[in-house]
Amino acid sequence: MTRTWILAAALPLCLAGCYSGHWDEAEVMVTTMPPGAACTLTRAGKPIAEVNPTPGIALVSRTGDDITVACRRNGYAEATAVSHARGHAVDFDTLWQGRPGWSYESPVALTLAPQAAGATAAAR
Repeated sequence: MTRTWILAAALPLCLAGCYSGHWDEAEVMVTTMPPGAACTLTRAGKPIAEVNPTPGIALVSRTGDDITVACRRNGYAEATAVSHARGHAVDFDTLWQGRPGWSYESPVALTLAPQAAGATAAAR
């Protein structure tokens, strides 16, 4: 009986060491064709992460807002895509595991179109 109480008291302390703040963040994989682009991830117009060079993974906070990914590389036109938020702010899983329920569409794959030679000179 005493052994059971000791184990019951020690278990929460052992599990507390397993907590990771990683559950507060979501991974968004960004790939481009061709690879080697520099990408900025923004939410509500504010930069939140970068992937440079692609392919790579960005860690972003979990919210219900979509993320815009804008990628650029010399000699190519800028490309953008949206990683939509998925999930719910509060559900059984979030309450049970104590973490936000939002995740994001991943991977985000963008194809960069080559710029015409005249377009590069005109942009200068």
